[in-house]
Amino acid sequence: MCGLLSIFRPGSDAHEDADRLLGMLGHRGPEARGLWCSDDGRLALGHTRLKIIDLSDTANQPMHSADGRWVLIFNGEIVNYRAIRAAHKGDWRFQTNGDSEVLLATFAARGPQAMHDWVGMFAFVLYDRRENRLYFARDRFGIKPLYWTRLPDGGIAAASEIPPLLRLLPSVRADRATVRTYLETGLYDTGERTFFEGVHSLRPGAIAELDLSTGVWRERSWYRLAEHVEDLSGADEADLVVRGSELVQTAIRDHLVSDVPVGLNVSGGVDSSVLVAVAGESIENLHVFSQDYAPPYSEAAWVKKVAGGANLHLCKLDSGDIEQVLDRTVRLQAEPFGGLFVAGYEYIYREADREGVTVLLDGNGVDEVFLGYTKFNRSNGSNGNGFDPRGHSIDGTSSVRPDAIATPLRRDADILPFPDTGRDFPDPVKAAAALDMLATKIPRSLRFNDRTSMGQSKELRVPFLDHRLVEFGFGVPRQYLLAGSTTKALFRKIARRWISEEVAQAQKRSVQLPQREWLAGPWRGFVSDILASRSFAEREWVDPQAARLAYERYCTQNGDNSFFIWQWVNLELWARAYLD
Repeated sequence: MCGLLSIFRPGSDAHEDADRLLGMLGHRGPEARGLWCSDDGRLALGHTRLKIIDLSDTANQPMHSADGRWVLIFNGEIVNYRAIRAAHKGDWRFQTNGDSEVLLATFAARGPQAMHDWVGMFAFVLYDRRENRLYFARDRFGIKPLYWTRLPDGGIAAASEIPPLLRLLPSVRADRATVRTYLETGLYDTGERTFFEGVHSLRPGAIAELDLSTGVWRERSWYRLAEHVEDLSGADEADLVVRGSELVQTAIRDHLVSDVPVGLNVSGGVDSSVLVAVAGESIENLHVFSQDYAPPYSEAAWVKKVAGGANLHLCKLDSGDIEQVLDRTVRLQAEPFGGLFVAGYEYIYREADREGVTVLLDGNGVDEVFLGYTKFNRSNGSNGNGFDPRGHSIDGTSSVRPDAIATPLRRDADILPFPDTGRDFPDPVKAAAALDMLATKIPRSLRFNDRTSMGQSKELRVPFLDHRLVEFGFGVPRQYLLAGSTTKALFRKIARRWISEEVAQAQKRSVQLPQREWLAGPWRGFVSDILASRSFAEREWVDPQAARLAYERYCTQNGDNSFFIWQWVNLELWARAYLD
């Protein structure tokens, strides 16, 4: 896991800016720092490294090809790099034992087509010195981030995180359309738009080329899930269970590859149970980590069952613990995030650091791939996406309050187009799952997890988002995934290979901390001060009177969903951190 920084300035020296800003990515890679500049000084590529595979300095970046044509900065892990390396042994004289050089060698040999052979997560910038061209690319599902912006002089800068890019802009302003869309629909990650005007996210599964001679930027998709979904329409359920078990086991085992200690980030669910069971087959002294809150939100009993004989580190947290790390979390995330539970991960990664664990695996993705949400059982809504959009966020899980949006924002800012990721999936249930996978739940979760883990210099991997498993899951006929009221039915049958029937059939428990009670209780003064603040009113995003009235009703009538309150608080905290 690393930090990337690329700056191209057509008429000036990029070195000074890169040298000044690279330190802002030090938390992503505290063990090595490298900076390369082109002979004319117009291009600078910087890299901060967290050593995971091949711990020698030979594997530091920027990395150069032997013939001098290519210069690479790369973030992520290619977990099947050993197999690819063996296949290319006669074509490339490898100088390192890691995955970075495998990426470099295969791209140099085959161009963008090589990415289809890579399993794992990646974002990279690669300079072709002969053609004077830069390549920017992200993995299939956007597990690793890459942001870019066009500079006032016509140049382009890109980085693993947004804050370094803001230092290169003449002013920092909110993208008002993104803000309105967030308030009205709950959508955080809108494809290439961010909450900052002029700062873009390279889309998942996209590659861009920048011709340094002309300044022309061309971006295209190199991967689309719908084009790679397996046709399993005629498959027998028993065969699907066997094949699914093999894919799950392979994905988890492949994602354990590392030259540093690996642990797990777990909950009390079936997904984590499988993760622990399979990882435990390969790691003798396994450490697992989980955050826990007071009853009735505690999952401690289930987490202990999941952990089995592994070394369990249960981080017991309260509102004071979250309050201590909230400002830091706001700064790290650099955009609004899902709730106070995100801040709690800070303590997991601190504990992992104390135990000497650098890499953690997470169970994210099973519910999207194998239909684990109850909404999939009612996916016959008028819009075909499995929820009634009135008063709910775009994924149907949380209440929003579009009626409280301030008139100036409603008048001047458009709502961004509804994500159309489901159009390639004629089955409305699979379309709803594709929306979660490609536009709502997974993109935002990946962003939250990347920033929080990297804030403590930890690498987080998501084996259930292995593209081989995702393509299989989206190809499984619906009747094997939803059995009556049972969600992710096929995955539960797969899980029985490793875990007990009790755990395999356990119902999903989605609410894991008392945010609802905290915002109406110990945090009431904090929230009231924000909603009554001058800055909150002057931004003209939320009507302050409507917000205060809604909050008072929420507090006095025991509101059952705190998301809209959190939206207002989170937006204001973000604006104070980055706009003021």
